[in-house]
Amino acid sequence: MPNRFHIIRKDLNLDPVTIESEGLTIGRLTGNDLALNHPTVSRTQAGIKDINGDYWIFNLSSANGTLLNGEQIDRTPLADGDLVQIGPFLLTATYVGRDLQLSVEMSVSPLPIETGMTQQLSGIEGGKTVRLDLAALAQRIKPTPGGTRRLSGTGLLTGALPSLDDQALKVFWDKRKREAGKMATDSPLKPHAKRRLGKAQFNWRPTFDLQRPWPWQIFTVAGVVVAVLAVVGAVAYTDAYSPGQVSNPHIRTELTIQPAIAKQPNGTSCSNCHKATASLQTGCTSCHTTEAFAPVISDIHERVGMTCASCHTEHQGRDFRPALVANLACVECHSDASRYVSPLSGKKLGTPHGNSFGYPIEGGRWTWPGVAASHWERKELPGAASDYSVKDQFHLVHIAGHQQRGLTNCSDCHTQGFEGDKVSVGVRESCSACHGMTPAMAAEQSATIQMATDRPPTAAGVELNVGTPYCVSCHAQHGEGKNLRATFRQIGKN
Repeated sequence: MPNRFHIIRKDLNLDPVTIESEGLTIGRLTGNDLALNHPTVSRTQAGIKDINGDYWIFNLSSANGTLLNGEQIDRTPLADGDLVQIGPFLLTATYVGRDLQLSVEMSVSPLPIETGMTQQLSGIEGGKTVRLDLAALAQRIKPTPGGTRRLSGTGLLTGALPSLDDQALKVFWDKRKREAGKMATDSPLKPHAKRRLGKAQFNWRPTFDLQRPWPWQIFTVAGVVVAVLAVVGAVAYTDAYSPGQVSNPHIRTELTIQPAIAKQPNGTSCSNCHKATASLQTGCTSCHTTEAFAPVISDIHERVGMTCASCHTEHQGRDFRPALVANLACVECHSDASRYVSPLSGKKLGTPHGNSFGYPIEGGRWTWPGVAASHWERKELPGAASDYSVKDQFHLVHIAGHQQRGLTNCSDCHTQGFEGDKVSVGVRESCSACHGMTPAMAAEQSATIQMATDRPPTAAGVELNVGTPYCVSCHAQHGEGKNLRATFRQIGKN
């Protein structure tokens, strides 16, 4: 609601006037509520507004100061009888009920008001300094009608206002200064749109300038970053997002291995293995299930949570071959140097077979445990395994099983003959020739082990001698019903 200000202009001998305004502006411009026409007065120098029962005076000029009872002010409440000096003008403030009366006088040769004890304040004397007596000094500590304290000691007389009220008053006085015809700085309420023509320029549209703007630039920058990453990923996604290069077998665009162990070539496609709706294991088995190959792993390996990727690692470089897992993958767990403990038995896995491979006779005694009954039936051998000794089982597996398929003959192993000491001579070497590595295989797997572990095969706990059998020579992993116990891979001679 507007406040009422009673103005008595003694300097101009005008009749008293009453002004109703939410805030009284004082300055040199005629657009102010109280115009004080003098060069030492700023265009809009001060303002007075009712706040919680007290009339507060605000200094609105940074060039010229406003004095209250001889003290510079920033903003402070007025007490009844206070004396305000603006340039050569002296304004005496008097409370009349809820209204404020201002009596205006002017000094011909203005000097700053000083405090002293030599003269009474009886009027304005031309060219002389107006001094304040003890009564004027008491005016400084006189309480305001609303009981608001006036603070000094910082060089500027001021009063405490809540921060929200302080911000609102700044906007209010900026608006009043604009109405008076002078604006020191742009107001937060200033329209951002182009100025319109005619009377339309005075019709403001509602704006949201005082609301905290939403930082849309964050989304813009984030969108640009995502777009750049998407372009990079579209061009070279296999290398941009993978921990290493994809192996050569998975960058092929044609199936070159016969019989086929995959339905289709991978062609450097990440999505063929890494699917959003299926696991990596599902991706491997769905692609590598063909008429010639079944990617089913052994029961015991499934029970300990192993998958295809547990042995067939990827992203080891272009020259890495996931198929060469033989001893490299096996000895990571099945080795005396390994720290792996079986979750089934709770025991550490050591190196099997007593570190011996090949012909299962040590010191003239058979060390081979024999063939399980289920595998005997699967190999379609005659009778039952329990009907034969370990030695007979060994020969039936190699002769009855392999010879039916044209794979082995007795002379393939007993190269020196079948009489006396000649029977066992050269048999161990024959095993290695059939189940072991060729020079090309040993060289290729040696390079693969060193690339994957950054150590030579011997340092990695793997012996890769030409002709030496390796784990998968006997223990076939893939196929139907595998349990890895004395199962033999049916392979031909190298």
